[in-house]
Amino acid sequence: MPPLPIFGLNPGGQGTIELLGIAFTTLTNTHTISAGTLALFYWNELGSPSNVALGGAIAATDTTLTLTVASSAQLGDLVQLESEVMTVTGVQNGGLALTVARASHGSTAAAHAAGIPVYALTRVITTVPFVKGFFGSPASGSYVHSIFLPDVRIAAAEFYATNAVGNSPVNGVAFGATIDQGLRTLSGGQISIQVDGYLAIETDAAPPFVIEDSHAPRDIFAVVREAPSGGAIQLQLRQNSTVYCTLTIADGQTLSNVIGGFGLPPLAANAQVSLDVLAVPGAANTLPGRDLTVTIRL
Repeated sequence: MPPLPIFGLNPGGQGTIELLGIAFTTLTNTHTISAGTLALFYWNELGSPSNVALGGAIAATDTTLTLTVASSAQLGDLVQLESEVMTVTGVQNGGLALTVARASHGSTAAAHAAGIPVYALTRVITTVPFVKGFFGSPASGSYVHSIFLPDVRIAAAEFYATNAVGNSPVNGVAFGATIDQGLRTLSGGQISIQVDGYLAIETDAAPPFVIEDSHAPRDIFAVVREAPSGGAIQLQLRQNSTVYCTLTIADGQTLSNVIGGFGLPPLAANAQVSLDVLAVPGAANTLPGRDLTVTIRL
């Protein structure tokens, strides 16, 4: 059978994830490899934020999770808490408690505070074909297979190879150590809302933007051409009538804080996104800032 494979994943943009860098420590038993099987474990960001949270703090050695709401996770499923991935070994009390194996797929066991979100991960399996003698040829070094899976965050993956004799060992990898605690595929594109001229406190400072299809936001930030002087600009985005996020452009700055999109509710199809200017410098010898653009990257 083939030896343990090494592989990598790369967010390819526009809602894709790329399988690449497939290699082996030895080419023994790889000549007749005919297929590889990739399992991706992900959270669908169109379902954010997770309504399941940790009911009580746990230490790095605890194996029981008490939850605030029943989880959909079943025996053998994976769940993610912050950067750690865990395998469910038991379900109790209708899903309100889970027993787990810690530090799954090479992640690191850690303490977790009460109230942090618990993500029950969905699994999707993709099989990729290979011609005889592919591994060891020049083509294997540049191999990339693209999978369309928009608006998800991939927390872990498994891969194994199959030859004429059987299957290789399974290699499992976790991606929680990344800045987003996973690999976000997103969907691509951006939304820009602009207000020309000097700013003033105003509700609906620009015409509402209508969302055509549901999207998970990558990040949100604001920029002005002329910085405020004598105070900060405070902004608010609303999705329909619900406050979505707030931004602040500090005194003397042209760029606001950047809000990461993971954990925010999705921008829902047919919803209206509106911009409010909550505060600007208004005293004598101050400037309110001029020519505002709020950008939502998808």
